[in-house]
Amino acid sequence: MKLTVLGASGAFPAPGTATSGYLLEIDGHHILIDCGSGVLSRLQEHIRLDQLEAIILTHLHSDHTSDIGVLKYAMDLGRKFGQPIGKIPLWSPATPQPLAIALESPDNFEQHTLQADQSFELLGATIHCFAMEHPFETYGLRIEKDGKVLATTADTIACPNLAPLLRAADLALMDAGALERLRTPAMVHLTATECGAFAADSQVQRLLLIHLLPFFDPEESLTEARRHFPAVEIAQPGWTYAI
Repeated sequence: MKLTVLGASGAFPAPGTATSGYLLEIDGHHILIDCGSGVLSRLQEHIRLDQLEAIILTHLHSDHTSDIGVLKYAMDLGRKFGQPIGKIPLWSPATPQPLAIALESPDNFEQHTLQADQSFELLGATIHCFAMEHPFETYGLRIEKDGKVLATTADTIACPNLAPLLRAADLALMDAGALERLRTPAMVHLTATECGAFAADSQVQRLLLIHLLPFFDPEESLTEARRHFPAVEIAQPGWTYAI
C-alpha cells in the first residue's frame, strides 16, 4: 500500500494546499479517503478521475466533503464531452441525514453506509471502522493488507476506540487539530501531545499529524508530539508514504 497526502489542513486550506484528502493505492488500485476543499485538483496531479475506484468519507463536515459536489460536476460533464467516468462506490456515514441525502447521485455513486464495528473488503484490503467522538458521526479507519496496517483517526477527541484502531499500525494518521496551550473544557480534536502519547501506547511505527489549523506553527505541533513519540512528522501535501 502507498498513501499520498492530497491535503491535510484543518477547517480550511492553508495557501496552496487543501483540506482533508488522502489517496490510497493498493496494488495499482486507487481509493480516495475524504474529499475536502481543493482535493479534486490535487487528486488529478496523481491519477485521472477515471482511475478512481472507491471513495470513503470519514464524516460529513464540509472540510472533508466539499469537493464531492465538484466531482459530481466532473463526472456529469465527462459523459457530455466523451470522457466518461464510471460509477464510483462511495462509503459514508448515515448522519446528519440531510447531508447524507445530499451526497446521493445515482448516476455517479454507488452508495454504501459506514457503521460502527463494521469490516468490509475493498480492492484486496480489509477495512475496519471504529466510531470516533466528534460532533458529527465519524469513523476512524484501520486498513489491513498483507500484514501491513494503515490507521487514520479522522477527527476525534480521546476515546476508547483509539487503542484498537491504532494498535501496532505501520503508519498512523492522527488528528492534531488542537494544542495543549489551547485546551478548553469541551474539545473536538486531539492535541498533538495526545497524538504522540496514543501512538506510543499503541506501538505505532510511524505517525503523521494531520488536520492542523493553518494558524498553527507546525513546529509547535511536532514539539508537542515528540515529547511522547519521536517517529512523528507533519503530513506533507504531495508526499507519498509507503506502508
